[in-house]
Amino acid sequence: MSKLGWLTFVIIQSIGSILAAYGTTYSASAIVHGSWLLGLLLLFPGALPGLAVSQALIHIRPAYIFFPVAVACNAITWVTCYGVWRVLRGNLTRTTQRYTLAFAATALVFGVLNTLHFLRSATCSDCLYPYGLPFTFYRNGGYTGGGGLVLRGLLADMATVVAIALLLGAFWQHLAAKSS
Repeated sequence: MSKLGWLTFVIIQSIGSILAAYGTTYSASAIVHGSWLLGLLLLFPGALPGLAVSQALIHIRPAYIFFPVAVACNAITWVTCYGVWRVLRGNLTRTTQRYTLAFAATALVFGVLNTLHFLRSATCSDCLYPYGLPFTFYRNGGYTGGGGLVLRGLLADMATVVAIALLLGAFWQHLAAKSS
């Protein structure tokens, strides 16, 4: 991706983060509510997983969770859309570009699935409720405590994303070598 593309991304995300943070101040002003809405729209679609994760991780300040998750998800979406555009135009020829796009697309699919998984409602209030697909990386709930981040599940999810991306990239490279 070009420097101008990344500069555009950084400007959009910075403005969205500033407006969304300003809009979280307690005020009944239409300007404050409007800036929050505009900030969320600029941070879209990463705002959805950011909101889902910050609602599930209630013991951590939402600003520490929402903005990094939203910007990271938007970066993955940005790279995936750019790569798909280059594929459609026939400009994606290098092996590293194929693997990068395979990784970004795999991360995007896993991000969407885990966001939907985070947004489901809990079925009980006294049990540890698992979050994460395909492996549980966070548990919430339980009257006795014991919930929190499951590091083994998080590492297993990351390894799954990398493995699937490598398989997709190798398959794509095989098809490209076969057709040329």
